[in-house]
Amino acid sequence: ISIVSDPEKLEPLIGGIEKEIARFLVTPTCPMEIAKKLGTSEQRIYYHIRKMKSAGIIEEVKSERRNGAVARFYRLSSPAFGIIFDESAFERARFAAPRYNANLEPFIKDGKVNFTIVVGSPEPHGPFKARASDSMCAIDLALFLGSFTEGIDEPNYKIDVEMREKDLKKNLILIGGPVANMITRKLNMKMPIRILLRYERVIYSAVSKKRYVNEYAGYTVVINNPWSKGKKIIILAGKRFQGTRAAVLFFIKRINDVFEGNRYDKSFAAHVVMGYDINGDGVIDTAELIE
Repeated sequence: ISIVSDPEKLEPLIGGIEKEIARFLVTPTCPMEIAKKLGTSEQRIYYHIRKMKSAGIIEEVKSERRNGAVARFYRLSSPAFGIIFDESAFERARFAAPRYNANLEPFIKDGKVNFTIVVGSPEPHGPFKARASDSMCAIDLALFLGSFTEGIDEPNYKIDVEMREKDLKKNLILIGGPVANMITRKLNMKMPIRILLRYERVIYSAVSKKRYVNEYAGYTVVINNPWSKGKKIIILAGKRFQGTRAAVLFFIKRINDVFEGNRYDKSFAAHVVMGYDINGDGVIDTAELIE
């Protein structure tokens, strides 16, 4: 919502033909098309377009040549407008609209959380009696995902040992590899990129047939949920904590690349990343794509 303190700026939207013109400018449209739809002259539409542009209600987004002339396209500068009457309340009235990313649509629906984050238990568990420390990475991930939502109504995380059959039938985001996260372990051998537990936690790509042994190596995988048709699972994991942190950082900074196909086979949204400590403070702060 675009909020203004001067009501006169929105005067063209109160009534008259400008209000009708605004309805056509939800998507980029040229004055000639509006004139045809309203059954009036193009010159009249241009007159009001200039007034609306001067008020900041609309903006020019592109132009193209048509029949030897230049057609300019306009659209609303905001999908909605509001007026502030009390200047002292201006700061309280401001708020950030949720961000949008089409790749997150199964996980975030209409600004609402539609997923469960699953982290490994901090207590010794599983065949390796591992204590998971990857849940710290989930904090950064949750802050990032929160910017795409309008807030949460109920807890959207679970520890792996608390997961039951009904819990598996949701969109899931799994943090940590098969040693520390038992839900990742259930899927490990079915994934295009996985951990080979017999080889001291080597990351193996069934896509490229390569193995990755670096402690800072991590991987991201997006698959269909095998327990529920129409649901998806994102796995962000690594050989150890550093690799998992690299995978989470890569997701945050290059989210669209996570959902792209692997360069060796575009049908798999699965990648290997490498974490780096660029500023030398002992903490992974950058992740680069290596497959």
